[in-house]
Amino acid sequence: MPSQSARQASDRPFYASYGWAYDLLMTDPVQPWTDMVTATLDAAGITAPARILDAGCGTGRHAADLARRGYRTELLDASASLLAVARARLPQAPAHRADLCTLDLGTRYDVITCRGVLNDLLDDADRDAAVAGLARHLKRTSVLFLDVRETNGTRQRYAGSLTSQRTADLDDGHLTFHATGTYKDGLLHIRERHEHHHHGTVDTAIYELTMRPWSTGELHTRLGRAGLTITRIRPGIGRATNDRLVCIAVPTDSRHHTPEGDK
Repeated sequence: MPSQSARQASDRPFYASYGWAYDLLMTDPVQPWTDMVTATLDAAGITAPARILDAGCGTGRHAADLARRGYRTELLDASASLLAVARARLPQAPAHRADLCTLDLGTRYDVITCRGVLNDLLDDADRDAAVAGLARHLKRTSVLFLDVRETNGTRQRYAGSLTSQRTADLDDGHLTFHATGTYKDGLLHIRERHEHHHHGTVDTAIYELTMRPWSTGELHTRLGRAGLTITRIRPGIGRATNDRLVCIAVPTDSRHHTPEGDK
């Protein structure tokens, strides 16, 4: 059975029906993240053209910037719509449509980056499976970068509820994205509404989803079970809010530990 993350990638209108507009609505800057990745890898002696898997690449913005810096970047996502946009952006990059919980590409990478998608996994078994799958695709000297929602920051940000709205102008009208999030019992419940105004008509899509943030303790526990050692946890990079964490990890039997190259 597909994981919650894979099912959401197929069903969520933000990914499936409106993947073509994702970059118009989600505009967090790419460079702070890729600067951090590059600096950390340089400090660890991993330089271009090292091989990077962007697991949960979305539309490929971050992967494209890493490719411009000389890395051999591969794309992976569970959403066919988002992966199609990423493929168009990076036509020479190998691309994989896969579920992180059953990941088996038959190869290992110098670097794996994974932003956001681990929040969609609600079950303990799926979380362990996804982390173990990523670990299986690392070399002994590889580095793993995770970007996840953080429990306390998410609780504080969505105390009560929080509503946001974004609008993108299109050639034939406009697209409005409206989301309301509520935190309860360790889970973030989100209700999304898309309204596509074009040629005098309005197409509406409504979707409800649930996310489960991560604590630093859980990151240490689950990564440790997968044979990984965390070398640094820090606030999110390139995010406009304070409810994200960046976790940098290496295989426990690695001969190197990544210095804090972005200081």
